[in-house]
Amino acid sequence: MPDQIAARAELATPPAAAPVTSPDRHARGRERRRNQVYDAALALFMKKGYEETTMDDIAERADVARTSVFNYFSPKTAFLDEWGTRRREKAMHAIESEHLENESVSKVLQRYMAVLGELDADARAECVVMFGASLKWNNLMRGSRLAGPLSDVLDQARLKHQISEEIDTRQAGMLLAVGYFAAVATWIAVEPEPFDLRDYLAKLVDLMLNGLLEPSPHASADWPG
Repeated sequence: MPDQIAARAELATPPAAAPVTSPDRHARGRERRRNQVYDAALALFMKKGYEETTMDDIAERADVARTSVFNYFSPKTAFLDEWGTRRREKAMHAIESEHLENESVSKVLQRYMAVLGELDADARAECVVMFGASLKWNNLMRGSRLAGPLSDVLDQARLKHQISEEIDTRQAGMLLAVGYFAAVATWIAVEPEPFDLRDYLAKLVDLMLNGLLEPSPHASADWPG
């Protein structure tokens, strides 16, 4: 009888709950593995070249399954997109950390371009490989991801009446992005560096904001420059 009671009690006892992994911990683990794959790919691109590096090579170096590489970065050009995304995020982080949101549009754009120029100049070899591959395999001139944040800066400037209401900020952002791409493409094309990229980008922003014509005596005082 006691054995039967014990057996019934054992059946009534719910099984121990499986340990729960918090969403934050799971997300951190996924991000850590994703960075591991990205870092492995970047190292291989620098060593072998973008075209010569296969997804199998990346999986082996990252010590992950081949399917994991495709889960994080597919197609292979996603590595190029990630490279550009990280640079844009660093540029925007500089603006936010330095509290430049309320400064003039000229100062914000100059700082944004300065960060991109510094990243390029400080890692020229990486820029040659990654930007060169982006030029070939991604259509940088159409649907540019860089044009978006530049246009957003101009949108904010228009709200503060720093630029004319008639300006098409999407078009202006695209022109700034294309100007940046053309500058970097020229800069990486020859050795040694043909010009100071940071200085060139600063002049590009000034040209975009102030234009080609002599200032009119009736120009708006709100126009930056």
